[in-house]
Amino acid sequence: MSYITTKLTPLKSYPTYQFYAQADSKTIPSNEIFKICILETFKWLRSRLKNCPDLPNEILTPEPDKYADFSDSTLTSFTYSNGFSIDVIYIEKKGIWSFKISESDMGANIGQAQERLPVHGRMFNTEISFIRHSNYVEIGIRTICSEPSDTTADCEVFRPMLVRSLVHNENIRLIQSGYIINEKPFMIQSKNDVERFYDIYDDLSFNFPLILIADSKTHVKNPQISDVSVLKPTLDIKTISSSSVINSGVSSEINSFVFKTELPFYEENCKKEKRISKRAEKIEPVKIKLPVFDYTELARVLVGFAVVVFVDEKYFKQIEKKIQSEFDYGDIVIIRRKSIIERFSYSDYNSDMKVFFSKLRSDIISMPKRKNYTFGEVLFYSDAKIEDYRGRRNETTSLEDQCNLCLLENAELKKRIRELSEYHNDMQQTAEELRIAKKKIDSLQQEVTAKENAYNDVLCKNEQKESAYRKNAELISFYKQQIEIASRFPINKDDVCDWIEENFHEHLTLSPRARSEMKKYSGALDIAILCDGIVFLKAYSEFRRKEISDDEFNMYAQRNNWEVQSSGKEAIKIRKSDYTMTYEGRQYILDLHIKHGVKSEELIRVYFCWDDDLRKVIIGSMPGHLATVKQST
Repeated sequence: MSYITTKLTPLKSYPTYQFYAQADSKTIPSNEIFKICILETFKWLRSRLKNCPDLPNEILTPEPDKYADFSDSTLTSFTYSNGFSIDVIYIEKKGIWSFKISESDMGANIGQAQERLPVHGRMFNTEISFIRHSNYVEIGIRTICSEPSDTTADCEVFRPMLVRSLVHNENIRLIQSGYIINEKPFMIQSKNDVERFYDIYDDLSFNFPLILIADSKTHVKNPQISDVSVLKPTLDIKTISSSSVINSGVSSEINSFVFKTELPFYEENCKKEKRISKRAEKIEPVKIKLPVFDYTELARVLVGFAVVVFVDEKYFKQIEKKIQSEFDYGDIVIIRRKSIIERFSYSDYNSDMKVFFSKLRSDIISMPKRKNYTFGEVLFYSDAKIEDYRGRRNETTSLEDQCNLCLLENAELKKRIRELSEYHNDMQQTAEELRIAKKKIDSLQQEVTAKENAYNDVLCKNEQKESAYRKNAELISFYKQQIEIASRFPINKDDVCDWIEENFHEHLTLSPRARSEMKKYSGALDIAILCDGIVFLKAYSEFRRKEISDDEFNMYAQRNNWEVQSSGKEAIKIRKSDYTMTYEGRQYILDLHIKHGVKSEELIRVYFCWDDDLRKVIIGSMPGHLATVKQST
């Protein structure tokens, strides 16, 4: 026979809300502060127990402002249970008062839009403890959530109203690491403020996260006189003085009329313009400050959760140096124990500050959950109870009483071991969840890296294709242009010189000698190849003027393998007269040439030089071969 049973699961425990502070006062002693803290706790407790009749007398204490009427002698340890349990331990000699309320999860906002149903098996233990010292009282508050280890429902973080009540109580002030806990932002507006910030920043026992909010930027807008109508002159004096009306000899009556009617109006307008211009100079630039994040309201709602720090722009550099990170206008940086948890730039939230405010508030409220906190010398209920047993055991001489106290202490220690075991279960589970999450992140990171590599490969291939396409497009465009130019090549040799001057005069100059030689030339000549060589020389001129690149220049040479060559030093030396020409009264040496063919019926030569002043190619001889060292022309 098979059994149908409800399976039991181990429990896990973890802290949700946590708070620690020291309470002192300038006017009343620490024992009075101690009583105020306890009375505020009972006031908070009574507000939660309004539906419970017949409350025990231990809870029915005076209001906190009547602390002077409340006697220490009425304080005592007690237990109260009514579907929930309340336990209080008071150790008079050591000034320890510790409270715990254990309750099952009742859900939240039941019947409302933000309703959260109860989570089965979830329990909350809220512990509040005070320890009295000679000049101050230490305060520790925490809520521990205990639930089945397979629970996946998120646990909300609730701040007991007691925290705000203690903050509002005028008879005491709450301090942590020198920082006074109140609903006001920490303003950094002086060097002293910077030093105070450094103190709490460097204190690793400071529990609160720091929310640094940088001042927003101020834009300077130049003045504009939009409300003043500027009359522009309708007549220019220079136009009047040089107008055809005056210079054409028209009667002086007309001239007089023009100056009498137009000139005074022009001068008056100029005066108005000058007055308006002077007025504009006197108007100072308008300073427009960008909206600042509502740090004041954030400090109010997050009291007991975090410290909101507003930084004036004068101290950005000091803060930047301290946190070792950039800090600019409108930045929001969240820091806990010298580590930057998150940061936002102004552009991250300026479009909708209300939405961002709600999100930031929600994120900060969840931060105390599962965090390590320091509580000074505060002893929470279980530890306080163990301390009470040990103190009583040392005080009694009865062996029987000592044994009973030892048994009670042992039972409490077992409870503590069970609690620590539940903490351990949560830590193990959290560690496993972190391990799985890290594994997923690593896997996703590898996937992202693989996709980035694939994307980069695609980009590289696309760039190669685009480069090839551009190159091919350039080639196509180039050859189309060359075909278009070739279609206009002259057919007769006598038209070549005019064609050169008509189409390439910006880059090429044709000497009279070259024109004469071209006219007299009677040998076989491929005019199309000669013209292609002229186009190549035009490209050479562009290359020398850095109007085209080396690659573009080489494209002109490919069709007929053109190459700019030296005419030869020996040939120029021996046949100097053949390689010398006169152009516009100045002698030039034809030290460069291009060539095509070696046989007489195919031979083409164009001799030229480059003029740096004209920034042009000067063609001095074509299309025949000039004399060489071995033979004359």
